[in-house]
Amino acid sequence: MDEKIIIQPKGMAEAVGPFSRAILIGNYLHISGTTALSHIKGDYYERKMPPTIEEQTRLTLDNIQKCVVAAGGTMDDVIKVVVMLKNQSEYKRMNAVRAEYFKESPPISTCFIADLANDDVLVEIEAVAYIKNPVIKRSEEHTSE
Repeated sequence: MDEKIIIQPKGMAEAVGPFSRAILIGNYLHISGTTALSHIKGDYYERKMPPTIEEQTRLTLDNIQKCVVAAGGTMDDVIKVVVMLKNQSEYKRMNAVRAEYFKESPPISTCFIADLANDDVLVEIEAVAYIKNPVIKRSEEHTSE
């Protein structure tokens, strides 16, 4: 069985609760639900959220990108995303920003409307990447058996 490597990228706050930011098993990187707050330290419910869906989507995807890069990949390696959107009316605007990150071969995707954990959070995205040759920086990993 492949080793499970917990990824905690530089520039990302510790996870809020008993979960990991990302886990690499073999070539597959599984990234937890991520928001525009994921890189901000401090009490989760006291963090200030950008007000627009465009800003939140961009920061959320930047945070996902930090996880992918920490495992030696690029956004081109992302093969699946699950988008949780607070307001259906913002789908088109969120999708326009998402298209900036996935230009060539976009990942498969599921989107659903959800009541998210923080009232100011408009979007949360979870992702899976297939990284052909993962390269982990020792300062950005924690190995678990």
